Amino acid sequence: MLSEIALICFLISGINAIAEPTKIDPNSDEALDIASVAITDINRRSNSLYKTKVVEVNSIQKQLVSGWIYKVNFLTAVTLCKVNDVVKPEDCEINPKGRREQCSATVWVKAWLNYKEVTEPAKCSPAPADDKPKKVLHVVPLMKDTEEKVDLSYMDDFMKWLDKYNKDYAAEPDMVRYRYKIFAKNMKKIEEYQKNEQGTAIYGPTKFADLTDEEFQQYLSGEMKLSGKPMKQATIPNTEAPDAFDWRDHGAVSEVKNQGMCGSCWAFSTTGNIEGQWAINKKKLISLSEQELVDCDKVDEGCNGGLPSQAYEAIIKLGGLMTEKGYPYKGRGADCTFVKAQAQVYINSSVNISKDEGDMAKWLAKNGPISIGINANMMQFYFGGIAHPYKFFCNPNKLDHGVLIVGYGVKNDKPYWIVKNSWGVDWGEKGYYLVYRGDSVCGLNQMCTSAVVE
Repeated sequence: MLSEIALICFLISGINAIAEPTKIDPNSDEALDIASVAITDINRRSNSLYKTKVVEVNSIQKQLVSGWIYKVNFLTAVTLCKVNDVVKPEDCEINPKGRREQCSATVWVKAWLNYKEVTEPAKCSPAPADDKPKKVLHVVPLMKDTEEKVDLSYMDDFMKWLDKYNKDYAAEPDMVRYRYKIFAKNMKKIEEYQKNEQGTAIYGPTKFADLTDEEFQQYLSGEMKLSGKPMKQATIPNTEAPDAFDWRDHGAVSEVKNQGMCGSCWAFSTTGNIEGQWAINKKKLISLSEQELVDCDKVDEGCNGGLPSQAYEAIIKLGGLMTEKGYPYKGRGADCTFVKAQAQVYINSSVNISKDEGDMAKWLAKNGPISIGINANMMQFYFGGIAHPYKFFCNPNKLDHGVLIVGYGVKNDKPYWIVKNSWGVDWGEKGYYLVYRGDSVCGLNQMCTSAVVE
């Protein structure tokens, strides 16, 4: 690991440039060469399992300094090539379901030293969702001073965080600088979250503290809304709910799992619900395969997101679910190898549960854990306690993460839900998220469903 002094020296080092920029042809070999430098840097920094390629260079200009400074704007697309495939991104086939982004980057070239470097991480945003890429010409401001200014006030926190999570990029100075800048920005965000917390939640530098908002999205499912044919409404018990209830105490909840860098949370939410239904109705808790859904559910999109409501239908069509051991999790999409004869669990149908949190508690206490969607914005830095963020931090109408409510309780007069997540036991309260109950926090009551096992 870099020493703190060496790291600080590297972080505050920079370059200076003053010159007039000139435009060059975006279709020229020079432009394509600069874009390839930028895309190599994007792929190196990415946590994605697949390579990204340049689809089109939109605009580019260069500025004479000690060498050349290029400002380039280009369109990118996710490919079907995995990051470890020995193939250039430009030779990869585009994933038709993958994301497309408009990116801008700054590249410094010293030809006499054979030196080409991206001076700061590319900035990317979603591209227009058209079949044909649009050319977007950006007005690029002149670079009058590229000296990098870095806020070092979080250096002690960063050094402790590196050690705690044993980050393996610590020996790469350029990556350290890049990740520290993100870490410092996130620490400011954490302070804002903590200052405005209405509950007892504690926020801090979790294992996701070095991720940008875009990178963190890879752990989520994208926008989640009930779709497909209308689901049957669940019958709410006509009884009072217990003051507290936890299905972990009744053998209906498997161990906390880890989805890794794959947006398969919807699959974990689905299997968690079915594990509970099977344990309650068939008296046997079986850890079920999420990988089967990632590979074999052709309506949902594997690591690019999905919906439990659609997954239930896929399971019925497939003929059941294999066990975790029989069809182990890989954290990436693969060919479907489901064997119907090896399915250990089946479901008969599914239901949509009330958005009323009192009804949800009644249904859960009698019937089992509930699959839900939630806005995960506040979860990236959650350490523990009962989370009750303001709605402007966590829009209840924009769900992007599938999780499982396994119980509820009250602590110090604060009612809360017990939510099982799929980011491993080294996140939150040993893998769980406690969320204030009764205020539609982060939209957790907006998409409540369950499989039916008879």
